[in-house]
Amino acid sequence: MSISGLPATYSPNQEITLTVTVSQPNRQRYGFQLTALNDSNNRAGDLLTNDNRTLVQTVGRQYISHSSSVDPTGPGQGSWTIKWKAPAQSVGRVTFYVAGNAANGDFSQLGDTIYSSSQSIQPGSTLGALATVSAASFAPPANALAASQIVAGFGAGLAQNVTLATPGMALPTTLDGTSIAVRDANGMVRDAGLFFVAPGQVNYLMPAGTVNGAATVTLRRNGVDTAQGTVTIESVAPGLFTANASGAGVPSAVLFRRRGTVDTFETVAQFNSTTNSFDPMEIDLGPAGDIVFLIAFGTGIRGLSSLMGASATIGGQNAPISAVVPAPGFDGLEQVNIFIPRTLIGAGLVNVVFTADGKQANTVQLRIK
Repeated sequence: MSISGLPATYSPNQEITLTVTVSQPNRQRYGFQLTALNDSNNRAGDLLTNDNRTLVQTVGRQYISHSSSVDPTGPGQGSWTIKWKAPAQSVGRVTFYVAGNAANGDFSQLGDTIYSSSQSIQPGSTLGALATVSAASFAPPANALAASQIVAGFGAGLAQNVTLATPGMALPTTLDGTSIAVRDANGMVRDAGLFFVAPGQVNYLMPAGTVNGAATVTLRRNGVDTAQGTVTIESVAPGLFTANASGAGVPSAVLFRRRGTVDTFETVAQFNSTTNSFDPMEIDLGPAGDIVFLIAFGTGIRGLSSLMGASATIGGQNAPISAVVPAPGFDGLEQVNIFIPRTLIGAGLVNVVFTADGKQANTVQLRIK
């Protein structure tokens, strides 16, 4: 009983042609049955019939066997050529179990010989690429990230479906069978909380406690490593969210205005149906006595040494910062309160530049009347 044609490793969706052979001299009929299982004894991949000499049956597991054609294919043997299609993602080691019958042809259960054999194949060692960036700035992957930062991982085949975490609940560490583990520079491995997963993107929270230095991020599907990448962790890696979710343009923010004893909140972005994007609204700083703050939202700022380590400019002018605090009710999100000086009245479109402990966030824009 033999299986031939198996390479040492397989890659996702690879089709492999196999030959199953039962050998014993002076036999009249030959038959076989084969199944492919992972180490959990579950079906692995797809068995495909090449011709009418074989047939496929699925009963929980999948089996391929001889059909009605059981005559010898050569002196003292029967053989069949079949195909196996590897799973779309690695399932670890796959073992092919086969049983064969060398029969004497007397149409009874006596005098026949049953053989069995197995052969295994390992997944290829190359994992898919996983590039992780700030989910706010989308700065290049070479840029540093920080612990407790909201980040986005990009790759292929990262999840089967688009699945979101349940709002208001603790972030899950597995969604749709996808999970992420981060090994930091000290060798400590932590599971990441997931915001959402999709075939090409996974947004997750860089685990709290991840130490500075090189870290390895491994994405797993159903417990099997499928994609991997490296990141550099630093204490802060500031990024500001934007209305267009691109890392540029008008910030994802609100305007806080105090006029006398009345406090109001205003929007800073307006939707442009022509461009299908958000543009900066014109901000009126109001009459003398109005106090106006930009309340921007960012990530990668939680490790700020102190409020003194934060600074900002708007239109090139110093813009004092009154607070940098965790935003309530959202993991990894920080709120930055930036005073808008009245000397900017009439400035028009201006750049907002925020810096945390000497590291500059992505530049965003406001329009001041």
